[in-house]
Amino acid sequence: MNSNAPTFKLTVAAVGVMSDFAHITVYNGFLEDIARGYEQLDLTLPQGLYSITLKLDGNIIKEHVRLTEDTRFEIPTPPVYSSVVADRFESSHEYYTHNAQHCSREPTVETGTTEGGAIFLFFRYTDLDKRKELNTDQHSLGEGFSLLDADRQILYRLQGSNIREDTDTGWLAFHAVLPVGIYYLHYSGCKFEEGNGRATDIPPREIPLQVFKSSDSLQGLADKYWQTQVFLTFGYGPIFPSMSVFIAPRQQGFINNDEGNYRIDGLRHKFHNGVYYLPEKVLLEFEKGQWASPMKGLLAAYVYFSSPETNNELLFRNVAQDLPALLGEDTPDVKALQVMAAQYYKDPIPELTLSEPCMFLAGVRAVIRASIKHPDIIAEDSLLEDITDKLYCDMVWTSYLPAPIPEAKAQLGDATACGSLTDSIFNVVERIIGNETSPEEIGERLLQSQTVSTLLYYIDKLNDDLNVNDLANRLQIPPNVVRKTINHILSFSDSLKNANSKPDQFSISNINKLKSIQ
Repeated sequence: MNSNAPTFKLTVAAVGVMSDFAHITVYNGFLEDIARGYEQLDLTLPQGLYSITLKLDGNIIKEHVRLTEDTRFEIPTPPVYSSVVADRFESSHEYYTHNAQHCSREPTVETGTTEGGAIFLFFRYTDLDKRKELNTDQHSLGEGFSLLDADRQILYRLQGSNIREDTDTGWLAFHAVLPVGIYYLHYSGCKFEEGNGRATDIPPREIPLQVFKSSDSLQGLADKYWQTQVFLTFGYGPIFPSMSVFIAPRQQGFINNDEGNYRIDGLRHKFHNGVYYLPEKVLLEFEKGQWASPMKGLLAAYVYFSSPETNNELLFRNVAQDLPALLGEDTPDVKALQVMAAQYYKDPIPELTLSEPCMFLAGVRAVIRASIKHPDIIAEDSLLEDITDKLYCDMVWTSYLPAPIPEAKAQLGDATACGSLTDSIFNVVERIIGNETSPEEIGERLLQSQTVSTLLYYIDKLNDDLNVNDLANRLQIPPNVVRKTINHILSFSDSLKNANSKPDQFSISNINKLKSIQ
């Protein structure tokens, strides 16, 4: 570039849906990166030719501009696809948005509960054409899904009179008014054959969902009770990474043209991709004390405390202090955020205990990290402890490979239909080995456990004196889980030695190392 060339103002702006999250980069004629940022860049540059790249949700748009005068250059954002059926998303259609709004305000089941929050589930395809292509027999989207209570007893299967469904256009809705507390969306898994003839297996999965209530001391809220809204897109089966979760006033239900939808989904998508970005408009809402959308506050707090950002420390101290009154002091996500905030600010870890998983995977991971030095933070023999080595990591929400649901012994709704929480948390090794009885079969099944095989790997490769906390830190699971796993390996060491695929690291010396760690 000629240093004597005249200079002009160049404004590059993303315009359209989710423009807050559009990342813009400006390059000079030598393809050097000279400016980058979100939504709008205001620059003063020498006359010349510039290249511009806009990125949003995996889409990339490239443009060129010749700067010969003050110029404002606008780039329309590309179409956005999302599980939430918000008006301006490309994958939203009237036959989805209308039914989502209606069913979010009319329960699909009668629970007998009037004082409570709610869970609203909406499953669908991207459009009718995809339903015809991927589900020609019009199977129900609720196949394999159940809603469990806090004790992992089945409350409802997503089938029959419990749901509203149109198998032609391809959507399903479930809506229940429920007492405040934790619930679990359980999926039993499925096998299917894709169009190319390749067989695919979607494994079982369980996802915690919280029903919230605000403190009676909060003033100005439209409703003390909240509706937890879950949107999920289907292909051949459920596409779990697409899941979006919202929290809205229970009586209000889902509003498909709410501007907040786009910022919440934008935050989730960036967070899913490891980008810890908070638009100025979101920060401004918190500065003004606007709490119409608790999910925005939860997401923003998780994003902020996951990042190295330090520009808004005071603001997010206030956010963390506001969330307990808004969502309930004893909810797992509020407790997990208190742990994350302490880790972020390098404050002492609060004296609290969690026995249930929170909705955000980042929260579970923070609690696991804290448990390495503070084991009591995860209740022993609790569901949370049980799932720490079974987590899926393909979405921002907590999900894990679940223990099977005990077979129902009576009609749904009967209190005896399923086992209690204590029944469902069996001995870790019993769940791994299943019904196998021979030493060889037991050994093979044990070695298929990722926790067992990874633990053996570290035992073999590391010559230093190892302890439970060191292994817990390397494996990123609580010390109690490491201790129990070591006990199980030692209990079945003869079975492992008889396994055909026995790893070289399972030697007498390594067994002795395990014994010394106990």
